[in-house]
Amino acid sequence: MINAIEFDKNDPCPVYLLRGGCAYLKDGVIGALKSLIPEDMTEVDYLRFDDEAKIPELLAAADTFSFLGGKKLIVYKAPSLSKLAEADKASLLAYCKNPCDGTILVIDDEGQIFKFLEKHAEIIHCEPPNEAFVQRWLKNLLTAKGCGIESSALDTLIRYAGADMTRLNIEAAKLAAFADGREIRFADVAACVVPETEMQVFELTDSLSRRDSKNSVRIYNALLDRGEAPAFLLSIITNQFRRILHTMLSDLTDAELAVFFKIKEYPIVLARRTSKNFTKLKIKKIVDQLTLSEYLFKSGAVGEKAALEMAFAYLLCA
Repeated sequence: MINAIEFDKNDPCPVYLLRGGCAYLKDGVIGALKSLIPEDMTEVDYLRFDDEAKIPELLAAADTFSFLGGKKLIVYKAPSLSKLAEADKASLLAYCKNPCDGTILVIDDEGQIFKFLEKHAEIIHCEPPNEAFVQRWLKNLLTAKGCGIESSALDTLIRYAGADMTRLNIEAAKLAAFADGREIRFADVAACVVPETEMQVFELTDSLSRRDSKNSVRIYNALLDRGEAPAFLLSIITNQFRRILHTMLSDLTDAELAVFFKIKEYPIVLARRTSKNFTKLKIKKIVDQLTLSEYLFKSGAVGEKAALEMAFAYLLCA
């Protein structure tokens, strides 16, 4: 088992299992392996299969030698929930025990349905790094681009991007060009980076947990001003409070809860942080009220805007 951050493409293994949900780290591993293939051969010796691909089709490609006898890279995005047929399991296991010479098979196994291959594959952990690592990585990235960044701007940038390293890489390039060699400030991030709706909802729940009504109303109005549908906002606000409740009641780790909710780990980390400002009873009452508001809208008893306003009014007074 190795961490994607420490991955070395030299002397590659014939079969890899990628575990975790960080797309940036996965792309880094795949990109490193792809560099082993001559550029003029990538159209022939680099093949990607999505989660709807059939296992026989995948193995047929993997079991075929490179056209010029070099490396061949096969990347398969495994389904996250589907169960494999026993015949497919047997075929995969047989291949991994005796892989084709020169072929590198990479299985993106985020759902961990290929555990039966673990004895015959190298496992690469691509879990989203913790916040401290992301901060260091982002600082180094901006330094390489000739820019520093003040602390408040760094924290805001990570929060706005949901700690998604792929998006942070793009936003860092944009901010570095905007700053043109000077230190990046909070105002630069506010001007150049659009926060994900989900992150703004986290800020809303965080403000509500601290009983900061003024900031809560500001964020609420900003979400509406962006043109977000009231029904959509009600749904993600409800989901956020459900996550908070789950972090308080569940014995699952942040990573396990992220898999359960089919989201990145960072929102779970934020939900757990916010949960410290509530009691279990308070959160249960909030979730019940939000669920009721959703029901009234979906049943046609009230309009979507009225349902959202009803829910937000309750949250302000909760």
